[in-house]
Amino acid sequence: MENSRTPYDELLTIIREKHEMVPQLLTELGIECWLVFLRETSASPDPVQPLVIGGDVVWESAFIFTHDVRIAIVGDFDADAEREKGIWTEVVPYTQGISTPLVKSLEGIQTIAVNYSKDDVMADGLSHGLYEKLCEYLPNKHLISSQHLVSKLRSRKSRTEIRLLTEACLITEQINEVVGSMLNPGLTEKEIQQMFHEEMDRRGVTESWQRKSCPAVDTGPDKVMGHVGPTDLRLREGHTLHNDFGVRYHGYCSDIQRMWFVGTDIPEELIHAFETVRDAIYLASEFIKPGVRGHEVDSVARNYVVSRGYEEYKHALGHQVGTLAHDGGTLLGPLWERYGDLPNGVVEEGNVFTLELYVTTKNYGMVSLEEMVEITAEGCRFLVPRQESFLTVSTR
Repeated sequence: MENSRTPYDELLTIIREKHEMVPQLLTELGIECWLVFLRETSASPDPVQPLVIGGDVVWESAFIFTHDVRIAIVGDFDADAEREKGIWTEVVPYTQGISTPLVKSLEGIQTIAVNYSKDDVMADGLSHGLYEKLCEYLPNKHLISSQHLVSKLRSRKSRTEIRLLTEACLITEQINEVVGSMLNPGLTEKEIQQMFHEEMDRRGVTESWQRKSCPAVDTGPDKVMGHVGPTDLRLREGHTLHNDFGVRYHGYCSDIQRMWFVGTDIPEELIHAFETVRDAIYLASEFIKPGVRGHEVDSVARNYVVSRGYEEYKHALGHQVGTLAHDGGTLLGPLWERYGDLPNGVVEEGNVFTLELYVTTKNYGMVSLEEMVEITAEGCRFLVPRQESFLTVSTR
């Protein structure tokens, strides 16, 4: 789809914005040099490629960032493509092997941050085989993880990235509105998802995650929400409808959840559940600001949900969104083993997070919402207006 991919000129603008951030990040983290080491990226891409390189390479390639220079060491046949980008201080081609120009370019540098991570999948692009090769090429260098640098670089969204993320959210809400106006009792979950797909296709956007479960469509008290596709369950009066939906616009994603009720007489049990979820999200949004840790934000919402008489939700409150719906970095989550050190990460200005949670009712199933916020200097702002009350489906 033409509106799903980042136009090349726009991509280069984002890369330049990211390159401008690197020297400051190196200073903040006390890192001498950052090295992204790649090969055959059409088969084995690194998650950081779209942000600082753009396009694929074939042979072993090294992209070196210091406070003063940005060097691309690439095979002969990739060199012209890198020069044409106009983003490198120097492009160094090689024919027989990368080791000699790599060693020369790193003279005088002892500690090098490279593209691997134990906890953050979005900073873990270096294969084990390439890591062993780096150790052979650079036996006297100290190689460390670039996880924290990559996390901050991905997480601090540039001006262009914020604009694209906002547009993705606006398109998502437009599609929600159009499909919502066409809903009626009797439609199956599968039929409703197809309506969403048709609206996406009309706008030239694609899904933020795998199409079979984007959007997730869940109706009725017997459907357990999760990473599953739609079923033949039908929309019925007195039931809820939930979706978890995101689109990819110019390479950037949205991730939003909405709730409908079929009819007009909404039961008090559902109103209480909806208000609990809505207000937990609001309280978290009022608390979040630069400098707080991810688990602290999660605790605000989690404690409120429990205080309202519900079991705590079984996932993190929020993840970052960017070129992927789950974009890595600091997580707004509890200090559980499965999340590693990510909930200890610090929230920073320019981050874009989801705020999402659910509660389970006794008679009507689950109620869940998800919003997206940009972290500002003093707090946050919602990228699109948050859902304040149940949307309704007419039964006439």
